[in-house]
Amino acid sequence: MAKYGTLHLIPVPLAEGGRWLGSELEELVGTIKHWVVETPKTARAQLRAINPQIDLPSLELSSWSKHGSNEALTLLQPCLSGNPMGLISDAGAPGMADPGAEVVAKAHQLGITVVSWPGPSSFLLGLMSSGLNGQRFRFHGYLPHDASLRREQLSRMERDANQESQWFIETPYRNAKLFAELLQFLAPSTKVYVGFNLTASQEWSCTKTVGEWSATPLPPQLEAKAPAIWAIGR
Repeated sequence: MAKYGTLHLIPVPLAEGGRWLGSELEELVGTIKHWVVETPKTARAQLRAINPQIDLPSLELSSWSKHGSNEALTLLQPCLSGNPMGLISDAGAPGMADPGAEVVAKAHQLGITVVSWPGPSSFLLGLMSSGLNGQRFRFHGYLPHDASLRREQLSRMERDANQESQWFIETPYRNAKLFAELLQFLAPSTKVYVGFNLTASQEWSCTKTVGEWSATPLPPQLEAKAPAIWAIGR
């Protein structure tokens, strides 16, 4: 039986200058020449952040995104030839609300060993710091862009928040609009958590009821378009 290379799933920083990992991951990243990435330009900066001595020109970066056309089988050819590969997303842990999950699924189908490395995940970090239900929770990824569909989903999530905390993400430039919708559509007693720039020096997070949020100044991070993780709870 052919000996395939290992596919390493490697988290990358959530924010510039964010808290990071140890030397073991830095060393591993320096040995991998074949990468599946979301955005090549972003990937180069992230890999440099993990290992400042990495030889970027020597790397083979294959892009996989929700807009990409590459087939997972093609992307995994280095592994099938016996080489180790790395898979990263643009931020945080790969495979969560991330198109790279399809590459991982194909790796399992082909019999390639998949290894997950510990590192920053905005969802898990937010869950830890929110004070919301950490026994039962649901991660929805991105909410619908259509306003009516987004409102319908928020209504369902608010109802389900009685049994489990409801987690989601949004692109930073929509943060202010999303926050306004949460205060408009949710009940005053519903709790809303938001965590901005997690792991960075300017990290900020808070959980308040909608009524409390409505009576306090809005977080300045909303207008700064900072990366955020959101939750609804009871």
